[in-house]
Amino acid sequence: MKAVIFDWGGVFQRTVDPKPRRQLEQLLGLPPGGVERAVFQSPDWEKACKGERTAEEIWGHIVSSLGYSLGTVDFVRRFFAGDRIDETLVELVWDLRDKGYRVGLLSNAPPPLDEAGRAGRWGCQDLFDVQVFSYQVGVLKPHPRMYETVLQALRVAPREALFIDDAPENVRGAQAVGMRALHFTDPQSLLRVLRTWLLSE
Repeated sequence: MKAVIFDWGGVFQRTVDPKPRRQLEQLLGLPPGGVERAVFQSPDWEKACKGERTAEEIWGHIVSSLGYSLGTVDFVRRFFAGDRIDETLVELVWDLRDKGYRVGLLSNAPPPLDEAGRAGRWGCQDLFDVQVFSYQVGVLKPHPRMYETVLQALRVAPREALFIDDAPENVRGAQAVGMRALHFTDPQSLLRVLRTWLLSE
């Protein structure tokens, strides 16, 4: 094994405090879960993730459809205000890199809305050796091209890479191209497996 490849949303970045989104729903008169559906099930969300819409276009459409009057940047900041980056996994990546593994990020995220600051960005600067996003490739996981692109960027063969994702279909997609893959459920379970597979080497 020469490389470890991680998904981002649902693995590194997770919503740990639901209150900011519930407050948005109350403000907009939406039912519980309504603001997530308005964002992630927006007709243009998948197009943005494939690079067919800009961040400004997709967020502008969402904000307009909801009638949110405080602007796109304010909405994005509030929408992601309850999200946190898992520092345990950040430390894990640095540990893997110190041990000589190449570490990649493979995400279906749309382009970042830079004006929103950290809330509008996906990924961590300098954390990964390689970052590959679906909006750069033009397809979404579990399309084989996503896995092939990150493997090529890391300069490793499928059998030399481990992929970690919270979506079972993406795990199966990685396995279909010959990678070893793990379904992420929580950081401690992942650490236990990796200590056995990699970190004890």
